[in-house]
Amino acid sequence: MKSVALAILFPSITWALQSAFLWPIPQTIVSGNIDLYMDKSFKIHAPASPVVLRDAVKRYMKIIQTEHWSPVQTVVDPVLTTKADSTLSSLEVVVHNKNDDLVPGADESYTLNIQESGAVLTATTVWGAIRGLETFSQLVLAHHSSDKITDIHDSEDADNEDHHRVDLYIPETPIYIRDAPVYPHRGLMLDTARNYFPVKDILRTIDALAYSKMNVLHWHITDSQSFPLRLASVPELAQHGAYVLNQKRLVYTKNDVKQIVNYARARGVRVIPEIDMPAHTGSWAMSHKEIITCSDKFWLDATNEWDGRLAAEPTTGQLNPVLDDTYTVVDKVIGEVASLFPDAYYHGGGDEPVYKCWEDSEDVRNYMKEYNATGSDLLNIFLEKEVHFIKNAGKIPILWEDSVTSKDLPIPKDVVLQIWNSPLQIAAKKGYKVIASNSNFWYLDCGHGGWSGNDNSYDEQERPAVPEEVEQVLNKYGLADNYNPGNWGGSGGDWCSPFKTWQRIYQYDIAFNLTQEEAKNVLGGEVALWTEQTDATSIDGRLWPRASAAAEVLWSGRYDAQNHPRGLSNAMNRIFDWRYRLVKRGIKAEALQPLWWQVYTYSMLNFFHDKLKIICF
Repeated sequence: MKSVALAILFPSITWALQSAFLWPIPQTIVSGNIDLYMDKSFKIHAPASPVVLRDAVKRYMKIIQTEHWSPVQTVVDPVLTTKADSTLSSLEVVVHNKNDDLVPGADESYTLNIQESGAVLTATTVWGAIRGLETFSQLVLAHHSSDKITDIHDSEDADNEDHHRVDLYIPETPIYIRDAPVYPHRGLMLDTARNYFPVKDILRTIDALAYSKMNVLHWHITDSQSFPLRLASVPELAQHGAYVLNQKRLVYTKNDVKQIVNYARARGVRVIPEIDMPAHTGSWAMSHKEIITCSDKFWLDATNEWDGRLAAEPTTGQLNPVLDDTYTVVDKVIGEVASLFPDAYYHGGGDEPVYKCWEDSEDVRNYMKEYNATGSDLLNIFLEKEVHFIKNAGKIPILWEDSVTSKDLPIPKDVVLQIWNSPLQIAAKKGYKVIASNSNFWYLDCGHGGWSGNDNSYDEQERPAVPEEVEQVLNKYGLADNYNPGNWGGSGGDWCSPFKTWQRIYQYDIAFNLTQEEAKNVLGGEVALWTEQTDATSIDGRLWPRASAAAEVLWSGRYDAQNHPRGLSNAMNRIFDWRYRLVKRGIKAEALQPLWWQVYTYSMLNFFHDKLKIICF
């Protein structure tokens, strides 16, 4: 009880729980030294309504009863514990405002108080209760009654036998946790246009988002490559614009959308649709060629120079901004998509317009000549109408940043900007609400090389010589070894190399160089997965556990209660163990290091530390 009282009296004090590797780390943890075993008849008692809470209790009861988690990571500084005299029979869940809906900024705070006399989870809303149930599930560990080690070939039988001989417990009680997210918007942007993902893979991704306390799936549904969403008002877009593979049209139906949205809501995850426009619309030309400029053309001109491009990547095509017919179709698309997704936000895209693509159209050239209009003028015309359609559908518009940070257009301040290419401060200091997705930190597709099939630059059998002028400059500053051409330590043909490690993702300070007042404009952030080189076979490993690193930045904050930057040394052992726990839960998260590192490294580093003065991580 003493530690619990201290937590209440001194909320800035945080004791790190040693034996359970929580992810993301709660804002305040106070723990003791008593291992509290759970009764065989342990139950979670919660209000019978709403249904979302009742279903969450069932879901977490199943996890607790079947996961039987024993940490993989070696405990760095183990606490000497004793076993409680009694067992924990139940967790009581108390929710004050049970009817609060899942909206932007919904209260997700909770407190968790675990003592021998009982455990209580208290939250303002069911969404906070769901986050608290996740934390409680991570606290539950398994003690196997048998220490027998068997070969992996015999493990199935051994697991079946041990299933009935496992004791569940919560280490280091009493435990008091007070927790809430630093940022209300914590998400993943998933592109399903460049490669298609079956619904089951999207649902599994939502599970992983909820495990990591992320609350937004930004669904980038369509792009130039495909239009996989069936719409009743314009069915031809998917009929002709979706991929066909093995005689199957790869589409999402209205029922698919409903299933995904409901599944996500049950886990406290909002789904925000994105129909990108006016660029990234080449797939629309399969059914509406009349409203698309520069379609069906090679994306680079004969010189292969970037300035001569018609699109940011294959395939070409942009909505024609000077035709009334364009806006007739656009209005139908936005109106119907907005009706399918209940969230308050609607993402309208707006990124990477290429004016040269518009100028490929005679209609556009004539308009520009008649009205002395520039490419930026055309973009502004289009976005004004698109934003109007989005608002008319009852939604808050989100756009990628380009129109403001690159084109300096007068986009209204009630439009949220998603920042991917420029310093976040540019838009935040102008007064826009922003979502951080800086490609230098949070693009999960980076570092896998080029993917276009006509690039002969990879045919280099010898390292290119350093140009004389470059060599002189490098030698002047002692950087002779820093010349790394594309195939020799360089980008490898990937525009956003290098690969974003979990460490790089974890150390992104999304409010960097902002005043306290300016930082209020930062709603949160999203990691982004563009899927040129990802499909259902590789999505889990491409996303996890790296996305979890961003999840902790957004939930726990880049800085701790003492305003110190959260370091890798504390996060390392927790995320390594978390990766294995994700795997146990059915998420095929990629390995971060050899298993040896997690089991043995700390004992070895501690042994050598005094002699070698090692500064770890």
